[in-house]
This record gives sequence, C-alpha cells and structure tokens, in this order.
Amino acid sequence: MSGFGREAALRRLASEQFDLLVIGGGITGCGVAREAALRGLRVALVEALDFASGTSSRSTRLIHGGLRYLRQGEVRLVREAVRERELLLRTAPHLVRPLQFLFPVYRGDPDALLLVRLGIGLYERLAGLPADARHLLLTPEDVHERMPALRSEGLRGGAAYVDALTDDARLTLAVAQSAAAEGAAVANYCRVLHLIGADEGTVRGAEVRDEESGAVFAVQAARTLIAAGPWADRLRDAKAPLLRLTKGVHLVLRQEDLPLPSACVLRGPDGRLMFAVPDGPVTYIGTTDTDAESPDDDEITPQDADYVLQAARRAFPGSAITEGAVIGAWAGVRPLVRPKPGAAPSEVSRDYRLSFAADGTVYVAGGKLTAFRAMASRIVDRLFAATRGAQAEQCSRRPLPGGDQSPPTGDEWRRLARTVGVPEELLSRALVPYGSALPSVLTDLPSSRSQPPQQRLVRMQLRYAAREEMALHLTDVLQRRTGFLRFSARKTRREIAALGAEMAQLQGWSEARERAEIEAVESQWRRMFAWRDGDFA
Repeated sequence: MSGFGREAALRRLASEQFDLLVIGGGITGCGVAREAALRGLRVALVEALDFASGTSSRSTRLIHGGLRYLRQGEVRLVREAVRERELLLRTAPHLVRPLQFLFPVYRGDPDALLLVRLGIGLYERLAGLPADARHLLLTPEDVHERMPALRSEGLRGGAAYVDALTDDARLTLAVAQSAAAEGAAVANYCRVLHLIGADEGTVRGAEVRDEESGAVFAVQAARTLIAAGPWADRLRDAKAPLLRLTKGVHLVLRQEDLPLPSACVLRGPDGRLMFAVPDGPVTYIGTTDTDAESPDDDEITPQDADYVLQAARRAFPGSAITEGAVIGAWAGVRPLVRPKPGAAPSEVSRDYRLSFAADGTVYVAGGKLTAFRAMASRIVDRLFAATRGAQAEQCSRRPLPGGDQSPPTGDEWRRLARTVGVPEELLSRALVPYGSALPSVLTDLPSSRSQPPQQRLVRMQLRYAAREEMALHLTDVLQRRTGFLRFSARKTRREIAALGAEMAQLQGWSEARERAEIEAVESQWRRMFAWRDGDFA
C-alpha cells in the first residue's frame, strides 16, 4: 500500500509540522486520520501498540445498526449505522459481507413477537432497503425448518433479516492504510510520553518514543485528538471520567460442534441479546456485557464463559457445547460514554462524545465500529470547519484499499487454485480479505508443494504482513493480520516455533528476540484458556 511504510513515517513524524496529531490506532483514530487526510490536512497518527490491538479487534465482528438500540430510542444512531453498513458493503466488499440472521422469539422473552417484527421492519426502512430485500416473517415451523438445532419449546415464531460480518482488525488496518495513502504519517508502536505545551496551557503535539528502537522525538501539531479507546481517561487530567468501561467475551467452537446455516440471535441467562455467528470452519458466540474495572480488564473469568455457554446450551439443547469444545476465545473492553448513575451496562449508549480540554486537546469517547466513517466526518467537521462540504463527503465515500475491484468469480478461483496447488475453499478464504491486493499477496506463497496447503497459506500471510502491513511482532500476525490464534488455536500452537523462525528471518531478530516473540504468543494462548483452571489442552 502506497505510503504505508513505518521507517518513512517515523522520519516524517519527527521532522514535519502537522495540522492534526491523532493519538490512537483503533478504528476511531484511523477513521479520523483518513477523513482529515482526504480533506488535504497534514495528519500524523501514532499508536502505542499495534493497530486495532484494543477494542477494535475484539468486537463481535458485526457491521450492523444494533436492533436493540431502537428499544432505547436511539433512532438517529441506528439510522446512521445501517446506512454506513450499506456503504461499507459497497466500498469494502472484501472485508464486509452480508450475513443472514434468524431472530427466534419464545414465550416469556422480554420482547414480544409483534414488537420484534415491528422493530426489524423499522430497522430495514432506516437502511433504505427496497421492499423485496426486507425481512421474512416466520412461523414456529418456519423457524425450525431453517434452524433445526434451535430449542422448540415455547417457540412463538421469528423473523429472518440481513446484517453484515467483517474482520474488525483488518477493517481497521485498511482504514489506516487508506489514511497513509492519502498522505498521513502513520506508525504503530509509537508511545506518547507526554503532550508538548500542556504545562503552558496550549498543547502543540506530543513527545513520542519508538518502542522498537527506543528513540524519542517530538511530533509537532496544531491540534491533538486523543482517540485512545478505553485508555482515554488515563490520559486526561480531569476528575470526572468520560467513560464507562464494559467487557465483552466471545467463545469459539468448531463448526461441526455447532453447525448453523445462518447467524442467530439468542439471549443470555438474564435475557439480553447475544449472537451465534457462523464464520467458515468455526461458530463463535457472544457477547457478555459487564462492567470492567480498568481498560486492561480483558481476562475471561469462569463466570464469563459460563454465561456464554449457558446461553448457547439453552438455545441449542442438542448440540455438543461443552467447555472442552471451546477452541478459542477473546475479550475486549468497550469505551462507552459514561451515562447517568444506575444504567445497566447493556443500556449504555453506543454513540460518541467529544471532550475539549482547556489546553486545546480533544478527547473522543464511545462510538461504534460500523459508523466509524460518519463519526470521523463529524469530528473533522468540528475541528476543521473550513474543510466541510459536499466534496469532502464524496471523498470520504471512496473504496477502502482492496475494495476497488470485484472479487474473482468461481471459475477464476478454481483456475487459480489449480495453478498454485491449494484447494479452492482454503485459497479463497485466505485471499478474499486482501481484495485487489491478491496478486501481490500471492507472490509470498511458498512455491514448494511439499508442505500442507494450510501451512503454505499461513507462511504467505505472515510474509505479506511483515512486508506490507507493518506487522512488527509475531502476535501482530497471528492475532490481528490473520485469525490463526483466535480461530485455529490448537493448530497454530503446533506451528508457533516454525512461524517464529520465519518471522525472525524476515525481521532480522536475534535468537533471544525470537524466543521472546514465541513466548508472547504462547502467553496469549494460555491466557485464552485460563478460565478452564489450567486446562490448556
């Protein structure tokens, strides 16, 4: 991706004067950097760890409006999100795809069948969908025919509707790449040490440390926006917190243990809405929504796991949903706008709020993955009012990197699979997320066919991530550039040493660094299953 080189970005960060410094490389920070760069502003973005290493790689991976927010009266938020969903389906078809959902309704549910159907109807009208693309009303017999594994006792009926699925980490990466392609200086593993000028009352940028080399330098900027997600309050010199932090946990099963023809809405033991989402060889279930003590509180407790498993067992009573069937898991902390006292975690708004400090620093709290572009547009409108207008809006709707061409047809995939010696299903699943960059990615596919196809694909993605996607650590590749650690945990663990050796060769690591990188992945693997009382097998 043009402009997405870390060394060049570091030189620019240390030497140029910027209009805007964005601190935070999640979807919000990357979205604002992209929007500002598209408008011709001089933009810098620094992230202390890796892009999307916090909340933005730990969502339910859905691009949706949030049906339940209608019940909370947040019609504007839902309208914006469902329309942004439709835009992302056009501008990032390699990363966002339609996904059908089944919403069953049971006797005693908090939302009656009529209310669910009316809510979905409003949801689709807000998206501007034509009548022939809207939801289907289902009888109990229809629901059971579509998803036989669902509990039939007390079933009143339901509805089928369409939302969308994404790879949240790769979507964030694409937005960062787009910002860089438009001229922003973007770098990960650059930690802000302090804000320049804060003691004098006017912030003029930040002093930053390159976590790889240890070099410290100043980034000079007229305005500074802090989009640090759940860490925002730690960076603010204010008594009243902006955020209410909540934790969301997801568990992953093999597709054969919970084979679903579509995604399904289910309810937790307390009645709150959750999802079971089929994604290729796996089905994942989530999410919880409980208060978190700190932004680092992403541990999965036995209680968290039990909540998710109880919901799944109740919804699918005949399926093999046991602790031992869980092959992966993840948890994330959401930076929600702090509400009035007494609100339940699931009732807290997913909208965003800007906070302006006396020294000129701007903090952003809240926001939704789906609506990142619209939120970023409004934020840049607010900070740089002279740049707003129809032309800025038109630029903002350009395709994301990789989204500028149609994906290969079935015949093209079959021909390509024969040419490279990889089964079509494996090849397309690995390459679709790269979109029009597919030819460049394929140049990293090992030519020797003596290795199993899956190993060749993993090595291909690792090489490309190190070469083109600013992946500096083994965890960057296995957790965010790919889903190997999350969705193929046992297989990945067997390959960690070999992948570490390959990454070491690409990056020029010492033996000590290679061992440390492998141990970091092992540590993440153990943390994933710590809730099973040490049962990591």
